[in-house]
Amino acid sequence: MNQEQLIYYLAGFIDGEGCFCIALKNQKSAKVRWVLDPVFHVTQNSNHKEILYLLQKVLNCGIVIKKYGQEQTMQFVVQSRRDLVDKVIPFFRKYPLMTKNKDFEIFAEVVESLDQHKHADINNFKKLLKKVFTMNSGGKQRRYKLDEVLNSLGSSETIRQTRAKTKLQS
Repeated sequence: MNQEQLIYYLAGFIDGEGCFCIALKNQKSAKVRWVLDPVFHVTQNSNHKEILYLLQKVLNCGIVIKKYGQEQTMQFVVQSRRDLVDKVIPFFRKYPLMTKNKDFEIFAEVVESLDQHKHADINNFKKLLKKVFTMNSGGKQRRYKLDEVLNSLGSSETIRQTRAKTKLQS
């Protein structure tokens, strides 16, 4: 198999076994109390872990680890936002996916927006959040519901007033 064939094989393999995820974490120290945490991973039985190391080599990033709670399962994981922006996203723009392309496009938009700090604006954060909840079967396996998170954010005026009060009390 030549290099180009290998790259297309890996792209197809990822289309079946990969996942573009954006975790939503409740973090009281965050500006808006919530954090969007992007991660790209590919899961495989440990008997076939070589392919995960090959992905690591081809993308020149990420780590290969045992999946927590599943002794026979390994994962190739990329969490570094810099590696997602500089290596993972360009790879899939050059070698597009077929079945996971919609999730990838949302993932790429959110990661690039985070990289450009667009999420610092509450209205942009809400837009990103709504997009994140459309990924991976509509976010059915999420711990938090979209309405619950949006309601916890309140209006941008409420957040602005709360910050102003906090600064005055400091």
